[in-house]
This record gives sequence, structure tokens and C-alpha cells, in this order.
Amino acid sequence: MYKESNQDVVLVKCPVTEGNPDGFYRLDKLEFINGTHELFEAVAPDYHKMSAEQLKAVLTEAGMEVPDNAKKADLVALCMSLGG
Repeated sequence: MYKESNQDVVLVKCPVTEGNPDGFYRLDKLEFINGTHELFEAVAPDYHKMSAEQLKAVLTEAGMEVPDNAKKADLVALCMSLGG
């Protein structure tokens, strides 16, 4: 469950489309009907399995500056701090 605009919402699975590449939409928790709607559960990336270059790309995309001398363990820790 996510808190959004002082309203409890849940993420519900839906087909991935050009207009909705995420595969979910937000629904007020009170409107959720079990059996009709299916909760979307995002899978967190496994940063430990990524290469240093992939980790740098994640950090750069998030707007973080990547230290030139950063070791892979440092990059993993920075990625994990993003909350994703």
C-alpha cells in the first residue's frame, strides 16, 4: 500500500501498453476488490548481480554523480540507497 495525496492507494496489475509501460495503475484502497483486482508487486533489482557499468548507469539515470574511484560495493550501496 502506498500513501499518496493523503489517500491510501494500492498498485493493481494491468496489461503493459504503450500508454502504460509500467503494468500497473493506482487504485483507492477502498475500491480494491479481491478476486477482481490483482495486486502489483514490484520486484526490486538485484544490484549485486549487476556489473559496475550497469550500476553506474542506474545512478546516472537517478541523477547521482558517480565517484571515479568508486568500487562495485560502493556502487551497490549507492544504488540501494535510492530506495528502488
